[in-house]
Amino acid sequence: MVYDKIINKLKGILRKFAYNIKNVLLNGVASSVFTPPILQRQIFKLFGYHIHKTARIYPQCFCGAGKGKLYVGAGSYVNYRCFMDLGDDIIIGDNVSIAFNCTFINSTHEMGDENQRAGIGLTKKIIIEDGCWIGAHTTILPGVKIAKGCIIGANSLVTSSTEPNGLYIGSPAKRVKNLNIK
Repeated sequence: MVYDKIINKLKGILRKFAYNIKNVLLNGVASSVFTPPILQRQIFKLFGYHIHKTARIYPQCFCGAGKGKLYVGAGSYVNYRCFMDLGDDIIIGDNVSIAFNCTFINSTHEMGDENQRAGIGLTKKIIIEDGCWIGAHTTILPGVKIAKGCIIGANSLVTSSTEPNGLYIGSPAKRVKNLNIK
């Protein structure tokens, strides 16, 4: 019994240590303006993230230490100071442009009773399909899929999935224009 308590205590310490190491490497080293892209890519790879060799994640982006993975396709970029919750996967397709200060939240809670409104935790993946442009200061909520070829205007709050080739703006984001398809 004493042995089990010691083992459980050590496991807890190791979990906290691993969390702290992951946090330091992702949000201290990889997000630093002084870290060369090749080293940044290796740190992301260490944690199972898949960043295409032609994709770019600019400095000061914050990656949550959840179990989710980050996937960024060819020719895409994530600009400065974006927040990736990573409670679940965030999948960014090819040729996606994400402006600065965007927030990707994929953790939430079931609504609890009056004693604790934030009930059981839930996670849902976020998918940004090919060719999208996400404007500055946009927030994307859990389970949202931004369909191919969409533009999300600056300062928008995306609460539900979109249809392809549309301009969406506002809080909550609404489709305001159909975009031409080649």
